Amino acid sequence: MGRRSTVAALPKELLERCHALIREGYTIEEILGALQGMGAEVSRSAVGRYVKSARETFEKYRQAQEVAKVWVDKLEAEPAGDVGRLLPEMLRTVAFQTLTSMGEGEADAKPADIMLLARAIKDVAGATKTNIDVELQLRRVREQIAARADAAAKAAAKEMKQAGVSADTIAAIRQRILGVAAP
Repeated sequence: MGRRSTVAALPKELLERCHALIREGYTIEEILGALQGMGAEVSRSAVGRYVKSARETFEKYRQAQEVAKVWVDKLEAEPAGDVGRLLPEMLRTVAFQTLTSMGEGEADAKPADIMLLARAIKDVAGATKTNIDVELQLRRVREQIAARADAAAKAAAKEMKQAGVSADTIAAIRQRILGVAAP
């Protein structure tokens, strides 16, 4: 593992100023001048490497926001659909990838980061269990509704038959109301 960036090791207020300048699109020379003007002892190459890495990170973040917006729009449109079931799996994958990549970068994984990811994995697992429970409950309710509708259709068919309605007419009514052919 490489040594920590001299820019990343700057005091918090200098690092925040550096990030603001990067987000605002300042050049490496302008950022270097601003940091040195605030008393930071950093080289142009260190600032250049840090700016390049930060811009890549900001770009990934921007792209992730755009993708997230699309997914959220789809999830809002159909919360119980494929996207709603896929989202917890995607979050779980991201959490595990983040865990495996921790320590590969310039800084070691902090216990707080690991704890946050562990909680995220636990929350995703809980959400997955909740989704499964909801789907099972919905399936039971649908089965009960279908059974009641079928029983009502059979009772109605029996009464229509006693009233002299033809079997073809009864089958057509059943098909039209329940969407299924007569048994």
